[in-house]
Amino acid sequence: MKNSKTKILAVANQKGGVAKTTSVINIGAGLALKGKNVLLVDMDNQAHLSRFLGYEKSDGKLTTSDLIWQTVSKNGYTIENAVRHSDTEQLDYIPSDHRLAGIISIIGTDNDSTTVLSRLFSESFFEKYDYIVIDCPAILDLLVSNILNACDQLLIPVQSEMWSYEAVEQILITMQRAKQTIDIKPYVLGILVTMFNRRTNSSKSILEAVYNSYGEDMVLKTQIFSREEVRLMPIKKQSLVGKKNSVAGQQYMEVVEEIIRRAEQSNG
Repeated sequence: MKNSKTKILAVANQKGGVAKTTSVINIGAGLALKGKNVLLVDMDNQAHLSRFLGYEKSDGKLTTSDLIWQTVSKNGYTIENAVRHSDTEQLDYIPSDHRLAGIISIIGTDNDSTTVLSRLFSESFFEKYDYIVIDCPAILDLLVSNILNACDQLLIPVQSEMWSYEAVEQILITMQRAKQTIDIKPYVLGILVTMFNRRTNSSKSILEAVYNSYGEDMVLKTQIFSREEVRLMPIKKQSLVGKKNSVAGQQYMEVVEEIIRRAEQSNG
């Protein structure tokens, strides 16, 4: 069984381009800076998180695809063989690869196809982590349903534009189905507004709409501004949270502090 102190966070929105992976990296690195033992798990077949953290296919180790396959087939495996360490960000990660694009056909063969990842993350190996943060694909399919079933709480990044805002309702409905409950507030860590431009009426209107629709309890207090440093991050391959002069880095650290507070509250 998973240690009750281990918090599994899923970061998801079916709308792409909302700074999902950017948020996973900075939140994970920020939690590590706070002294937390962190594991990032790439469940997106585009593998942007994996490449950012330095994943090399030639290292011969397992990926998320292998772990899912071996969980379904019940073959013996060593989870340690899938875990890499990022010296730059001081956290562990499990990468994905292109095979994840076809993983639904594997999950679908399982007798209980919605609990494959719940069974994987119940392995005692994961008990050493304070936070496991999962980067989800930008689609609502059987893989995401598995992730939502397995996670303790959901973080929804929302770009401050209409289509991203409209996608929130569907991810919440999917969460209701995964948790088999109408009341999913305990399972929603929060909505994080990203790419926010306080100079534009459109951004301010979306922020207001998010608060009006979901209330302060479900919306994180800090927004992530639209800044060039965020767009350059994948090129420089280093998170922003460790940079003292980074505005977005400071904002992500505020998000991290709020996540820790909310996580502690949900633990009672």
